[in-house]
Amino acid sequence: MHSNLWKIGKMLLAVLVLLTANIGCAPVQGEDKMTHVEWSAFYMNRNHQFRTLCYRFDVNNDPFKEGQGTFSCFFVDKKDANCLLSSAMVTSEDLAELDAFIQKLPLAEQEKKQTDMLFAHDATTTEFYITLGSYKNKNRRKVRPQLSSMQQDEAMDILKRLYVKVSKREGK
Repeated sequence: MHSNLWKIGKMLLAVLVLLTANIGCAPVQGEDKMTHVEWSAFYMNRNHQFRTLCYRFDVNNDPFKEGQGTFSCFFVDKKDANCLLSSAMVTSEDLAELDAFIQKLPLAEQEKKQTDMLFAHDATTTEFYITLGSYKNKNRRKVRPQLSSMQQDEAMDILKRLYVKVSKREGK
């Protein structure tokens, strides 16, 4: 009896993981998968009471002007060293992995859900948004897609790899 319940629990967990992955990668309603989303900014920030858990990544991208993108970041690496870049120049080739990640996100406007529950907050604040549109058409808008923890980890890995690539080129 216990082993059957254990198997059912594992199967339900697997189904939940698959459903979460499918929802997280769903295309924007009204757009097909062939549409390339134009974006001009990617911002991800977390302030925490522990310095090692704080980070800030800010990418500005103008795909019409090669080499006109900038990348700024701050985070603490595994060796407890500060990793810092300020307005480093990046190319569309540098941003290709981040662009592919953004293309997979559900970028439709999402409604804020009201809740009647009272939450106890610590000193942690987070902010994440992507600015859609380009500088060329001046029709830009911010979207705040909900990221799963796996998507947050993937974004962090991509941004840290971008830091390594750009900091080597900048000689830091």
